[in-house]
Amino acid sequence: MQTTRPTKSLAIGIPHTFSRAMSRSFVLLLCAFVSCALSGCSLLQSHADPTRFYALTVKSAPPEQAAEDGIKRWKVGLKPVEVPAYLHSKAMVVRTGANEIHFEDFDQWAEPLDQGIGRVMKETLSSARNVEKVALNSRGDDTLDYEVTVRILACEGVRVENGNGSIRFSLAWEARSVGKNSTATQRGVFTADPVAWNGKDYGQLAERLSEAIASASKAVAAALPMESKARGVTTTEKAKP
Repeated sequence: MQTTRPTKSLAIGIPHTFSRAMSRSFVLLLCAFVSCALSGCSLLQSHADPTRFYALTVKSAPPEQAAEDGIKRWKVGLKPVEVPAYLHSKAMVVRTGANEIHFEDFDQWAEPLDQGIGRVMKETLSSARNVEKVALNSRGDDTLDYEVTVRILACEGVRVENGNGSIRFSLAWEARSVGKNSTATQRGVFTADPVAWNGKDYGQLAERLSEAIASASKAVAAALPMESKARGVTTTEKAKP
């Protein structure tokens, strides 16, 4: 009589073989991780963030004295600085053509550019001999003598084909006397000289732009009236930049 071979051992053997294969895979994977850790595998290493941040700076200088020559000092309000939309990014901007700009993703401003420019202008204006104090981001403060509006036209680096470059900075400003019948007393445009920049050092670019902003601030202060403290006496002398 023909007999059939039992299949029970086959049914049990398949899961057992699978279990051994899984165990072997786990051991191999664990060994791979341990080996990777001991050899300094890049998968387990953290990479430093290459982004660098820069701030506009104000060179410390003693305030110009007005008391000795009897010059009246004004209370000035600096309204929020206006910047073009392409400068709203924290990435530093480099112009590589007449209509082409490049955003430096790994070289960024440490603060919004409009705030940085306002900070430098406030400190520079405050040191002028015909300015008593400066209120930043003023809006309709009737205790002020003058209110200044600033609109940035350009604030960037310029890189040419050979790798060298320069800075590009300009702004339009307007100073209004504060009062019921206030009118624009002065307005103008300041354009900085294209000071050399090596096209690579962004700390140098921030320094060059800081100097340009300070020069623009001195030009605004020089446009404010230079008036004697003595009643009824006015001088045509302009403030020293």
